[in-house]
Amino acid sequence: MDSTTSPDRSAPARRPRRPAESEPRKRVTAPLPGSTWYHAKPVGVRPAYLALGTYTSLVRARRVLQAASWTRTDQGKTAAFTSGDLRVLLHESTDRSYQREVLTAHGPSWRAVFSAQTPDEVLASAAEALVEVSSASQDGTPDPADRDNALYCLAEAGWEGADAPGDGIARVTSPDRLAEVLCHPGGRAWLITVGMDGEGWEAELVGDCPEQLVEAVVGSLAAESPVRRFSADLPNALRRFLDVGPDPDRTDTARGLSPAARVAGAAAPVVTHVPAVPAPARRSR
Repeated sequence: MDSTTSPDRSAPARRPRRPAESEPRKRVTAPLPGSTWYHAKPVGVRPAYLALGTYTSLVRARRVLQAASWTRTDQGKTAAFTSGDLRVLLHESTDRSYQREVLTAHGPSWRAVFSAQTPDEVLASAAEALVEVSSASQDGTPDPADRDNALYCLAEAGWEGADAPGDGIARVTSPDRLAEVLCHPGGRAWLITVGMDGEGWEAELVGDCPEQLVEAVVGSLAAESPVRRFSADLPNALRRFLDVGPDPDRTDTARGLSPAARVAGAAAPVVTHVPAVPAPARRSR
């Protein structure tokens, strides 16, 4: 037989293609413990001042000012909000270095500056206080901050030095020694520093700052309720000082229900007793 017409017996025979409906299902493997998706779950974090800000830390503050109908003008990546003689600047940036300013506020005889990594809740509280100051300004000049009143919440939370006499610079330190508040005797200068090893935030309030603003910012340091964060975003240097628990936005009832019961919803109410989840112990430094 001619070699040019003989079949090639060395080539393997092709298998017939499997019908589409009988294709094997793709294997879905469980995420590995080191993967980002595995750790990106919402958790509750305490103390709130160590949770640090997220990449969307300005969203809540912006919404507060917009809801109050403050006048907005954009200047590049900076959004300026004004109401009367009050002005707030929100500085958007992907740089989360704590040396960078993220929110600045100015009044007739005062200014307030918050660095990057300031917790979302602190910025939102500052914005809410400024809205209150703006409303109070229509009836007269807002009262300046009183040092003793502002530090009272820290004294109740066990911060050292919060109840010291007011004849010198007050140095108030958190129980974990990772946050400090310095205050001028007359209450005209406040410096808040939080964190360690390049992870943390600072706030500076200078001049006749309104009492609403100072008490809102200082009071946020004494907050005992956990704040919501994604576990993948927790600061590495501060992680060992954090109490991490369940997602605070999920109710105890929702945690105790099975997936089927949650889907059934109100059509099939299920009452489940859920024991209290003890807070994890604080790890020493």
